[in-house]
Amino acid sequence: MRTRSRPDAPRPLRTMGAGRPWRVMAIALLPALLALPAASAQPARITVAVSIHPYASLVRQIAGDHANVVEVLPSGASPHTFDPAPSQVTAVAGASLVIMNGGTDAWMGRIAGAAAPAAPVFVVIERLAFTPVQGTDQGVAVNPHVWLDPSLMAKLVPQLVDALVTVDPADAAAFRENGATLAASLRDLDARLGASLAPLRGAAFVPFHDAWPYFARRYGLDLIVSLEPAPGRDPSPRYVAEAVAKIRRSGARAVFDEAQLSPRPAQVVAESAGVGLATLDPIGTDDQSYQELMLANAATVTQALTP
Repeated sequence: MRTRSRPDAPRPLRTMGAGRPWRVMAIALLPALLALPAASAQPARITVAVSIHPYASLVRQIAGDHANVVEVLPSGASPHTFDPAPSQVTAVAGASLVIMNGGTDAWMGRIAGAAAPAAPVFVVIERLAFTPVQGTDQGVAVNPHVWLDPSLMAKLVPQLVDALVTVDPADAAAFRENGATLAASLRDLDARLGASLAPLRGAAFVPFHDAWPYFARRYGLDLIVSLEPAPGRDPSPRYVAEAVAKIRRSGARAVFDEAQLSPRPAQVVAESAGVGLATLDPIGTDDQSYQELMLANAATVTQALTP
């Protein structure tokens, strides 16, 4: 959390002229100094607890300096296998608002209930209007990885703005202005990705796990098979053999592993199918904006699948 820098500590009093102390001048100015507003009178920023990095990036771009955004999932971790530590639960305590995706991050709901029971919880897949893709995980009817379609995130921004305004109405003007800027940026991002991936429309696309159907649908990729049958479950030898057969029939040029998961299953499939291997990242890192993350993924797909 960023904090305001504190004024420098006062320097020792010195004398001037023939021993006349500075203290006399300070006493004379005391009434005027007391009339100045205290720096500590600034209102404290709200805390917004967010489950995964893509949404944390969006919220930071809307909130600016008006909120402390706590990002719960550590860099390099997968939301599907994440087991929160006590320190991560403590970090959510006192949050004014909790934002989670739903489906991939059920742990965030448990953290919020324990650490910030009074905070409203914003669940993206319950608030966002979208055409769902069938999920593959047990008990999940809808694939929840909607954040990998920037056009859906542009539609989400006004709702995130409203959620922030509800808990911090004093900064509504800033939230609305920043939200409008962000929505325009995401529409521009969507157009850029569409243009860069247009030559690959219809190309066979083989991601590691079922995180990419909204991305594939948006940009016209043909998602042949996911290498992991369900999040957190290693593929069986039979599943691998069937995946290799599908890849060969499709003419896919590459398969993709993921930054947060073991690359070994994808390596085995790539070697067996005789195709290339590249790495996608559905989550990103703390030093990346959402826009930078999506541009990097699109560049990886373009490089791997271009003949």
